Amino acid sequence: MTAVDQLIGEIKSFLAAGTISYDAASKPSDVYEGFIFSLIVATASRHGATVRYEDVYGAKVNNLVFRTGPGHLYGDSQPFTHAVIEFDGAPALEVHLGVFVTGSSGVLHECDVLVLPAEEAALSREQDVAPRGSQSILIVECKYYVSNLGIGLARNFEGLRADIRTQSELFVSNIGSPSIVRYLDARKRGFERDVVPNSPQAGYLQAEIRKTFKSYLNKHSPSTVI
Repeated sequence: MTAVDQLIGEIKSFLAAGTISYDAASKPSDVYEGFIFSLIVATASRHGATVRYEDVYGAKVNNLVFRTGPGHLYGDSQPFTHAVIEFDGAPALEVHLGVFVTGSSGVLHECDVLVLPAEEAALSREQDVAPRGSQSILIVECKYYVSNLGIGLARNFEGLRADIRTQSELFVSNIGSPSIVRYLDARKRGFERDVVPNSPQAGYLQAEIRKTFKSYLNKHSPSTVI
């Protein structure tokens, strides 16, 4: 079984859906982002959230179409899928793949995986503007490589998080890198390495995702326990 097949299998196991748009010919880096998307959705569901899938028009869907390149959240060239997550007593959240957000500088930044309030996403669609990074609760930078990760990737991530200023940011990869570990640890940034299907590290990532949801709920629904 190829790495792509393994990733697709894991995505299907995590997402209660019909079909997904990835196949054996999909780029591993694209499918890896979908894998991280599925971990976020599964974490929310496991801790009591209801989850549904919608397209850019707000229609509920069961067959999922994922982005394989950067685009605007409000873009309707295809009926791209996002997940809607709802915890009791808290405003709904949306999970998106490969969309732009606006940083504090006014510059657009691509987010591999983005979790933001549904209200902010609705405003983006209504006004055809990128959502504000500062209003988002989680961004995940996803790196799928077959060789060592370069330190430049970590530096770019540091610049991204400094301008977007979300509640939580994570750098996630399928392989490790001592230099990136040192660089991000020194700055107290979240880095989860060796995150692949059926790995303990995937569980560690879900624990970090849970912390983000817990922090969000503490602000909006303190009585909710996850």
